[in-house]
Amino acid sequence: MLKERVLITGASGFIGTRLTEYLLAKDYAVIGLSRKKDLVSPHPDMQWITALSELKTDQIDYVINLAGESIGQGRWTAARKQKLIASRVQTTEQLYRYLEQRRIVPKCIISGSAIGYYGIDTTEQWQQACTEQSPAQTIFQSELCQQWEQTALQFSNQNTKIIRLGIVLSAKGGILPQMLLPIRLNVAGKIGHGRQPVVWIHIRDVLQSIEFIMTSNVPKQVWNLVAPERVSQADFVSLASRQLNKRPLLNLPAGLMKLVLGEQSQLILNGQYVKPQALLDAGYTFQFSTLKEALANLLASH
Repeated sequence: MLKERVLITGASGFIGTRLTEYLLAKDYAVIGLSRKKDLVSPHPDMQWITALSELKTDQIDYVINLAGESIGQGRWTAARKQKLIASRVQTTEQLYRYLEQRRIVPKCIISGSAIGYYGIDTTEQWQQACTEQSPAQTIFQSELCQQWEQTALQFSNQNTKIIRLGIVLSAKGGILPQMLLPIRLNVAGKIGHGRQPVVWIHIRDVLQSIEFIMTSNVPKQVWNLVAPERVSQADFVSLASRQLNKRPLLNLPAGLMKLVLGEQSQLILNGQYVKPQALLDAGYTFQFSTLKEALANLLASH
């Protein structure tokens, strides 16, 4: 019996690497599309390609589209914004065009996006939580996600599911080490007033929820991949400080972050609370539903 085959774009990235290992362990065959091939141990059910033209089979049961440069690296200059858009939109367009030309219709395509779709709360009150039905905004991070999603959804002959990711917490890679560094050094903790949302999800729930959505018959088109707990930046600092047995001395002024990062400071100073309504409605069970549990797990050996 042939194993179900999953094509992953961005397979050597932070999430792609872990997803590849996870799916191989779950007895899928994986084709990883990436310019890098050395981040996952050799496996008999793993094939690496650097271009879609290298594919030797039309048996693609699932596709997970994660390609795209990190939005958090590099100041948002006009050139940087165009590069971020192109790395998502062009890769997604090429993927779907290839599948269309080869007449490949997978059971499901999961295409990436982010909670930046919901933009920011201009009042900085953060009283509400966005669900998958909440509107987008006319700011860069939201428009980037909109273009990415619209590129995938225009191919209506494919069964596409959009995943809007929050901050993915992992002990290996991702942004968590950067978030913890000033706390570990006892230098700084709270940023600004600290009331701004930190919308997070444990890497294990990312992997499991992707498989859940991939194999689910639930007809929902958009899924928020975030934990159900509402956490502020001050909450994060308090929980992380206790876990690390630290007492950060300073607060970082919001004005300093705006001066250093410009428009990109919105990622740290603002945002929206987001609720994983689709996952909850579909009966998904979170492995880590609270930040206290997640940090205890991730920092247990540190």
